[in-house]
This record gives sequence, structure tokens and C-alpha cells, in this order.
Amino acid sequence: QGDHMNNPIKQNRWLTPKDVVQEYGISINTQAKYRMRGLIPFSKINKIIRYDRTKLDEWFEYHAIEIKR
Repeated sequence: QGDHMNNPIKQNRWLTPKDVVQEYGISINTQAKYRMRGLIPFSKINKIIRYDRTKLDEWFEYHAIEIKR
């Protein structure tokens, strides 16, 4: 049993798809669909996909739904 599963992921700027599953709850398949549709911000070098934590946070903020009271 790895200790890394019990500790929060250190605040790396660049996240792997697996990191995004753990931190944001977006499955690998959904990430792929969103990338193909141009819905989620990401960087790609050859076959390596990374997500910028700052841009993901901004993306979530942009899509926030305001609750009417």
C-alpha cells in the first residue's frame, strides 16, 4: 500500500489525466471526450497530455452556475 494514496497530491501546476480523476473527479474517458470537443483546456506534447491546474480552476469558475435566492 503506497503512502501517496493517503496524502493529498502536492500542488503541482501540471496534472496528469490520473491526477485530474483524483482531484476533480473527471474520468479518463470524459476527459478524452472533452478534449476532442475542445471543451477542456489542456496541453499536449507528442502523446503526453497535461492539464494546467490554474486553467482548470478558471474553467470550473467560468462554468459555475449561480444560485438564485
